[in-house]
Amino acid sequence: MKLKLKSGAQIFFEDEGQGTPILFLTGFGGNTEIWSGQVNFFLQRGYRVIRLDYLNHGQSDRVDGELQIGDLADEVLQLVDYLQLKEPIGIGNSMGAAVLWNIINLRGWDFLNKAIFVDQSPKMLNDQQWYLGFKNLAEDNFDEVMNEPIVRPAYKHIDDFVFKNSKAIDSAYPFSQPRNRALVKGHAKKDWRFVLEQATKPVLFIMGEKSPFFDSTRTAELSALNANITVNIMKNVGHIPMAEDPTEFNRLVLQFV
Repeated sequence: MKLKLKSGAQIFFEDEGQGTPILFLTGFGGNTEIWSGQVNFFLQRGYRVIRLDYLNHGQSDRVDGELQIGDLADEVLQLVDYLQLKEPIGIGNSMGAAVLWNIINLRGWDFLNKAIFVDQSPKMLNDQQWYLGFKNLAEDNFDEVMNEPIVRPAYKHIDDFVFKNSKAIDSAYPFSQPRNRALVKGHAKKDWRFVLEQATKPVLFIMGEKSPFFDSTRTAELSALNANITVNIMKNVGHIPMAEDPTEFNRLVLQFV
């Protein structure tokens, strides 16, 4: 399905099932099918499953200009309002977590039922007080690190079903990292810790033990932000746990929701 935004551009989305809505938000360069391993699992358990492709991603329109996280949050909120979603469970992987933090900052924590953030730090820049940033990213090496191609985010083979579905969309609707470099750089400059410090709803972080981007041994820094935060380290997965081990990921999510 397609939704025409206020700008006139169209985004692709899927809305399936009834019951409590779960809003799945992908990371940079991802598409809806990266969540293929979650759809039937949660539909069969009475949830409503909503997925979308941001502009310049997946089956959504390609647009001129430099998109920012705020633009993606606005797209999602236009879809939320169109579908009249009430208190969804928000699940964001990678940059999708930042989109969700932006939405919470705009709408408040009462917007959500619960929130799940998957292998993403609220602050990607490391400094002398914060060590859970992206790789070795810091102010003095920002451009060097952020200009590196983003490759091999997974630690192990992606589930066959998920890989087939996601790869088919990537092949039919190629994503351009260079064209969207400003988006990921803007994402990397943000600090969303203040949003988590204000959390009044249950929050779960699912971090990949073998993530190439974030140090899973530093997750105590997340728990310290708010008593409502729970952190779970998924074993033997990297940056996209829901695609690398859907069975374990789904178990953790269902246990939380």
